Amino acid sequence: MKSSSYPIDYSKLSVHMNDKAIFFIEKWLHPYWFHLIIKNPRDTKLGDYRYPMKGTPHKITINAGMPPSLCFLTLTHEIAHLIAFDQYSRSILPHGKEWKSVFSSLLFESIEVYEADLKILIMKYAKNPKASYYADKNLSEYFNRLQNPNQLLLKDLKHNYPFKIKNRTFFKLEKAKSRYICIEEKTNKKYLIDGNAPIEEVNYYEEKE
Repeated sequence: MKSSSYPIDYSKLSVHMNDKAIFFIEKWLHPYWFHLIIKNPRDTKLGDYRYPMKGTPHKITINAGMPPSLCFLTLTHEIAHLIAFDQYSRSILPHGKEWKSVFSSLLFESIEVYEADLKILIMKYAKNPKASYYADKNLSEYFNRLQNPNQLLLKDLKHNYPFKIKNRTFFKLEKAKSRYICIEEKTNKKYLIDGNAPIEEVNYYEEKE
């Protein structure tokens, strides 16, 4: 789809990412007619992409309030959807081989944008990018620590200790690869929870007194 005839003011992105990142965003989006919308933070997603219907532009949304490197990574992810659907057709899988190929290419092309310690993780991730950075344990931990350096992660907690996620209390049991078997106190049901999941530690015994 051809670019809009209206000038795009990319400088508005400067509060969300640095100039190097904006250079690549402008380069990648220049050929297309699109709307880029910054949303208030959403619990269920960091960004999304909508394919254009007849007579409408591509639409990308990303959350405000993310660290610049995560904001750029998220926007790169969504732009990869736009390019992949435009180049290959709407019939491809959203996170299929076409998207992976485009996303990987964009990540390697823009690797200079990222901080030195993050470059190593991005280069490894770019070889076979997942649908979400959450699925990459190293990136997940990096951004969890970046956004909240004092955040307790599930893997930091001792075995058999209680913790909370969204006001639900669990006990951490044995490890199963990168995840942990956890049992919910209220239902006695077992769940597999990622070791990099942010948690709140609770003193079970004090609460019971």
